[in-house]
Amino acid sequence: MRADSRAVHAGRELGPRDPQAPTLVPTSAWVFTDLDDYDSVASAATPGHVYARESSTNVSMLEVAMAALEGAESSAATASGMAAVLTSILALAPRPAPLVVDRRAYGGSLALLRRDLAPLGYVIREVDLNDARALEVGLDGAALLLAETISNPLCRVCDLDRVALACRRAGAALVVDGTFATPILNRPLEHGATLVLHSATKYLGGHSDLVAGVVCGPEAIIEEVRARRSRLGASLGAFEAWLALRGLRTLHLRMPRHSSNGLRLARAMKPFPGVERVHHPALDVEAGAVCQRLLPAGSGGMFAFDLDGGRPAVQRLVSGLGLVRFAASLGGVETTISYPALTSHRSLSAEERRAAGVGEGTVRVSTGLEDPQDLIDDFQQALGTQ
Repeated sequence: MRADSRAVHAGRELGPRDPQAPTLVPTSAWVFTDLDDYDSVASAATPGHVYARESSTNVSMLEVAMAALEGAESSAATASGMAAVLTSILALAPRPAPLVVDRRAYGGSLALLRRDLAPLGYVIREVDLNDARALEVGLDGAALLLAETISNPLCRVCDLDRVALACRRAGAALVVDGTFATPILNRPLEHGATLVLHSATKYLGGHSDLVAGVVCGPEAIIEEVRARRSRLGASLGAFEAWLALRGLRTLHLRMPRHSSNGLRLARAMKPFPGVERVHHPALDVEAGAVCQRLLPAGSGGMFAFDLDGGRPAVQRLVSGLGLVRFAASLGGVETTISYPALTSHRSLSAEERRAAGVGEGTVRVSTGLEDPQDLIDDFQQALGTQ
């Protein structure tokens, strides 16, 4: 099946008289009357489930669907996007080793590496992925590199083909956070990534009503991810998996609209009062060729802008908006803004944020599915009072 059909049908085979919508199975355990039967299922010799921390009906459906969408052998769903990041790292680097990360990566990922893994003995190397020499030096002896298809919050596009080649030459795994792009716009495994992960809380779920993560890749590595997910207690609940699978069914319809709305709003905002700079993948002149090659069908609904006047100006913007709301997350059907200094990059110092390009006036926009002119009008009136 093509991508649109996979989004609608993947994860579930319907038989005669089956309910059209997936059944929600909110159980923590399955019962057995025979020891050999239990042992057969627990050892994976026979299909089935024994305990929901290990696997469950709804989680398995989501995993099959995500593997199909990403073109992966297998997939593991987790309790959050951060759980997906951690279990991926531990599966590929179970012992302390050098880990490379894009220095402009999501603040939560940077905090995990700096505050949790570095104290355990992991060496964290933060690198500008556009600097070929720095990337080569950083990868020397490294176990893996963590990158983002589109960075959070400044929406820089990573040249996955070039970075994957550098990782192969260095013998390092490439883990790609594809949250902002989704498998509808880009499939990192096709560009040489070892694993691709998502915060399913965002576009995959798409309705701001769940927290979940997912990792896709080769079966052997995903088995290691699942093992760590279980031991760490990072398993996904049945209802969240059910919601995420429901969201996937319309992902192929939502992402083109997110993309077109985001680009139209970003373009319109460039001359607005107080807007110093707009950060949008398709408007980045230097990375234009990379964006066209990796994201030919659109670059998603995310962009950022820098507002003159710092935090007070951002506060006036938040107060002046009517349709658009302030929220910490992203990827829903409604348009929201966030303030990275307080949300995604809160755990970083002001100096660290500045080094990542996140200033006191930086605002991140998650463009929803409304009429784009209504969004333009809302920002225009709010910024017109600056």
